[in-house]
Amino acid sequence: RIQRELAAPFNLHGQELYTTASIGIARSSTGYDNPEDILRDADTAMYRAKAQGRARHALFDTAMHERAVALLVLEADLRRALERGELAVHYQPIVSLASGRIAGVEALARWNHPQRGLIRPSEFIPLAEETGLIVPIGLWVLGEACRQVRDWRAHSELPRDLSLHVNLSGRQFSHQDLVQQI
Repeated sequence: RIQRELAAPFNLHGQELYTTASIGIARSSTGYDNPEDILRDADTAMYRAKAQGRARHALFDTAMHERAVALLVLEADLRRALERGELAVHYQPIVSLASGRIAGVEALARWNHPQRGLIRPSEFIPLAEETGLIVPIGLWVLGEACRQVRDWRAHSELPRDLSLHVNLSGRQFSHQDLVQQI
């Protein structure tokens, strides 16, 4: 009923406006001791509803809380991953179809977590994007990749015109000093 009522247009200074809401629901029958706990769980459910799309609702379950806690732990670990040397750059060759030779490499960030092992980029890159950690991680990848290409050129038979491809985040493009960093 709440969703239906909110979907109806309303008039604001002669302008017809529409709104939607994402609703998180936590049942009081779960046995909360503190009001903050039920608000926390409703908030967790609301973010789940938002992730499912516009104008949705979600009912809190304990698995949501476990996922939220796991995500917080992963974020804390990711914040320390760079300083601990847990991140690495892997290189995927780009092969020329015409010559069959390596024409370039794409630099790819990888995270070797000390307890969990290799964490998939699909798990940590969106988290890095969401938290803003993608900016220092992206800058580090760029620096590491450039150093590696310099070393390859100095000590191997790779062509001097080997191209280097580094993925940049939209967040990095919003920094005024991106050109200087590159």
